[in-house]
Amino acid sequence: MPDQRRTPDWALAELVAGNQRFVDGSSRYGHRIAAALAAATNPRPYAAIVGCMDSRVPVEAVFDQDFGAVCAIRTAGHALDRIAVASVTMAVETLGVALVLVLGHTRCAAIAATLEPRWSDEHDNAATEMIARNIGTMGTVDVRAVTRGHVVATVRTLRGIVASAVAGAVYDVDTGRVEVLPTA
Repeated sequence: MPDQRRTPDWALAELVAGNQRFVDGSSRYGHRIAAALAAATNPRPYAAIVGCMDSRVPVEAVFDQDFGAVCAIRTAGHALDRIAVASVTMAVETLGVALVLVLGHTRCAAIAATLEPRWSDEHDNAATEMIARNIGTMGTVDVRAVTRGHVVATVRTLRGIVASAVAGAVYDVDTGRVEVLPTA
């Protein structure tokens, strides 16, 4: 019988439950050295989270996860460069994660910069170029819609690369809540 704790459905439910604990102020996990040492010899992450490098979105805290539970892959605007893709692939193929979660967030500076032509013209930024490719055909400058569209596009890209379940979500920096997006 397969280990139920290693299925994509279990992994997503655990992340959602952890976010609820975070929002409720009842987090189980903190930054304890004993937990770090216990995970050091045999980490068994069940999920990889591809998120933004924004300091307001520390994924282990947002999902109330202990050391060794998740692999965090963070770039500006969760842009998929070569290293990010290699990291996701390693998490899936080497560490056996059951789920890859793409996590966008509200008030993302990388999304806002991508939508600001003046900023894009003045700066050569690989992250905004990648985001622009994902949102280029959306026809909107609504940051919320663009953020959601970028998450969905990133999910689709990763589904073509890894043999693991891939889901998408958006974190609200004002409420702490994570909304899982329909990405089918």
